[in-house]
Amino acid sequence: MDGSALHASHGSACLARAVSCAALGIALGAVPVVAHAQVAPLSVDPDPSAVYGGQPVQPCGWPTSVSMEGSCTGTLVHPEVVVYAQHCGLGFGSVRLGDSTNGTGRSVPTEFCRIYEGGGPGTGRDVAVCKLAEPVTDVEIVPPLMGCEASILQQGREVVIVGFGETDDGNYGIKYEATAEFGFINGNDEAFLGGGGVDSCQGDSGGPVYVRLPSADGGDDAWRVFGITSYGSGCGGGGYYSMMHISMAWIEEQVGIDITPCHDADGTWAPGPGCDEFPMDPAGAGGNWNDGCDPGPLGGAAAVCGAAFDPSTDPDPPTVIVSAPMDLQRFESSGGQASVDIVVDADDGTGYGVASVELLIDGEAFPNGLRMTPPWEWSAGFPKGTFVLGARATDLVGNVGESAPIVIGVDEDPEPLPTADTTGGSGESGSGSGDGDDDDHDDDGTDSALPQDTDPRTGGTDGCGCAARRGGGGWLAMLGLLAVTRRARRRA
Repeated sequence: MDGSALHASHGSACLARAVSCAALGIALGAVPVVAHAQVAPLSVDPDPSAVYGGQPVQPCGWPTSVSMEGSCTGTLVHPEVVVYAQHCGLGFGSVRLGDSTNGTGRSVPTEFCRIYEGGGPGTGRDVAVCKLAEPVTDVEIVPPLMGCEASILQQGREVVIVGFGETDDGNYGIKYEATAEFGFINGNDEAFLGGGGVDSCQGDSGGPVYVRLPSADGGDDAWRVFGITSYGSGCGGGGYYSMMHISMAWIEEQVGIDITPCHDADGTWAPGPGCDEFPMDPAGAGGNWNDGCDPGPLGGAAAVCGAAFDPSTDPDPPTVIVSAPMDLQRFESSGGQASVDIVVDADDGTGYGVASVELLIDGEAFPNGLRMTPPWEWSAGFPKGTFVLGARATDLVGNVGESAPIVIGVDEDPEPLPTADTTGGSGESGSGSGDGDDDDHDDDGTDSALPQDTDPRTGGTDGCGCAARRGGGGWLAMLGLLAVTRRARRRA
């Protein structure tokens, strides 16, 4: 490369709008040149006269804009999915939620990251994706712009660029926002926007551009995210952005998750249960990362490209069974415990899908036993005693289904549960049958609860409050509860 550049690349030479070469200590070198791009020499140090038109976000502002370990910016588009730029590369072990790269906030580990092969600046496919190892459940998601919504991307439309990159006042690593005007879409399906001192810069690569949809009455409605920061010809002069919806089918294929709650991946209007309650003010909702960000006002059911979702189209709860271990299976302990692998199968039939499965032991929710994605599997150590295993599944509409219970024994033969007609009715409650037996203790008076260092997934250190059940009264209360809730429905 002859000294011209499209800004800076993560882990290689200067290319596009990743972390600056000065920040990484990287010299210019030979990299593929996008032949059609007209570029200007890179100024390694930000030019203080080149104002990028932004300011720091308010506390908790644009919370779905995340830092990719300080070198790039990304967008949380689903509790488990972050989209960023292909030219930022791989190897991100975590993403950071917060208002800066090293201040308040928190880091979330990634399960894997993948880049679009053959993509990059100038291709319209400068896109990559990370699947998180754990879901982010306390941030309201701004969904991707899809389908007919993309028609609002017209010249002069106000959009908001967000990133952690270089600024005109030298605040690299601080989340900034800048309001720009949409320019045009080129032949590579890239959007050009900004200019006149309003722009993204080094370190903003992969970061989002947001746009607010007009409501039916001509006012403003909820927000969408459409841009992936890619490259430009100098900070302040405007830049090019890959458009997220162009690569949506690839993104969803990589992570195995539907991240478009109102559309199919091809843009067809197909509203599901999640097609509602999108943030109306992600820039200024308030709160802080230490005590919790305030989501602010949320919109109602979206009906931008067609009729809103009707929850009555999915009236049935999911089916759920404990497929392993077998009912009445006996385990022998070793070192005071028996390791038991628990597998649950859950299916929503013709409904919208299973949202979560929760493990139940002796009728109680198992600590850390909630799973948001399959496989629905747990592993735990059980002491001597008899235990009842079950599971509760919730679908995306909010319908709840509960499995039939099974019984296992450790160092003793488990006995079948009483049939439903021996329970004394579904309204019965309490934990005893009147025989004075304490179901949470063995006959010698010792506590038979699972050890507090038992993790439901690994047998590790997250605790379990499960108790071995020996008396009939415990079964009566639990079976009565099952009779009430097995076909119960709960609306989201």
